[in-house]
Amino acid sequence: MLFSLVKKDFLIVKKYVGIMLIVSFLIPPFMLWRTPEAAGAIGFILAAVFSVFMLTQYIFLKEHQYPKATTLLCATPYPRRLIVISKYCFCLIIYAVCCLIFGIDTLIFPELGAFNMQIAVITFFAIVMLLSLYFPALYKLGYEKTKFIFVIIIMVSPVLSAFLFKSENGIQLDFLDTVSTTAIIIFCIIVSLVVFAISAILSIKFFEKRDLT
Repeated sequence: MLFSLVKKDFLIVKKYVGIMLIVSFLIPPFMLWRTPEAAGAIGFILAAVFSVFMLTQYIFLKEHQYPKATTLLCATPYPRRLIVISKYCFCLIIYAVCCLIFGIDTLIFPELGAFNMQIAVITFFAIVMLLSLYFPALYKLGYEKTKFIFVIIIMVSPVLSAFLFKSENGIQLDFLDTVSTTAIIIFCIIVSLVVFAISAILSIKFFEKRDLT
């Protein structure tokens, strides 16, 4: 059942997946041009966040435009909890694809640095934190009340990141060098999984209480 629901979401965004793959591929080289000192990590974070949220926004937009489709889906044997969980799984798959694309980027543009577990986990942590706020808010408040907040974040984040991580502004990630890589990875994974689970539980709770009639 879960596989069918995830497949349904990919069918909704199939026209835009190719575009997002290209954008995800181009963001790290763009960051390499704008902020070479932090292009690898920041470029990957921006590419992953942009891809995940833009595609997710499009799915919820379509569901908002055609509410009867969601009502009919809930009338089928698919439980509401699986409908919610499928959205989380969809985002995880998009993130995994972004990891693959960034790995290709690092091969083509060695200046981006190596793609390692630390970058992957920290990016995963950032995405989980955003999704864990976004999904419960969306299921609680609805699409109309939540769409603008994350659209603004997505539009502003590239410009803000390019400014913050310029060397002359003095904001660096050097402090990470003093912390054990293993400790960072374990911390991010544990916190991400816990927060993701809590977010999913809240989203399911809100969606199960929603009146779709």
